[in-house]
Amino acid sequence: MAGKLLENKKIKMSRLYDAAYELFTLKGVHATVVDEIVRHAGVAKGTFYLYCRDKYDLVNKVILRKTSALLEETMRALTKKKEEQPMSFQQSVVFFVDSLIQTFRDDTRFLELVFKNLSPTLFERLFGCTELEDVRKEFVENFMLRGGTSEAAGQRLYLIVCMVGAVCYSSLIMKMPYGFDEVRPELYRSIEQILV
Repeated sequence: MAGKLLENKKIKMSRLYDAAYELFTLKGVHATVVDEIVRHAGVAKGTFYLYCRDKYDLVNKVILRKTSALLEETMRALTKKKEEQPMSFQQSVVFFVDSLIQTFRDDTRFLELVFKNLSPTLFERLFGCTELEDVRKEFVENFMLRGGTSEAAGQRLYLIVCMVGAVCYSSLIMKMPYGFDEVRPELYRSIEQILV
């Protein structure tokens, strides 16, 4: 009985998150109201408040959920690639960045939702998520092998993630001051310099 109840809760929560993501990416966060989300999800308004304090709490949870899934998928692809052929640390970082960029290119609505709603608190929660733990650990270990500190490694990973997000947003969404293909070579040169 308890298993069925837990499963129903997960289904309702998933429907709520999926409906919110769809509405947030189609209409924008500010134009979407809670009543619309619960109606679209087919759940009661009380269910919404069981899982979320307010709409902005839901925005954060949706972003965390989608980003965690993206990071998990990217790490699986990286692990598979490494099994097929050995990769240097820099090649691993470039593969990881390529995967993120391709996702942003394929789903610019996701990029826009994340970039417009990424607060320092949410960013901190993203950096603490388990899906990013393997990336963070490998990054720090490789950086320290070359004489760097753990603190500097964390800062550089932060810089890479912020830079990739900002460049993708401005070039793919805003299409200014450069298109993505124009700025891509400089983005990768900058990442290489950060990794030195």
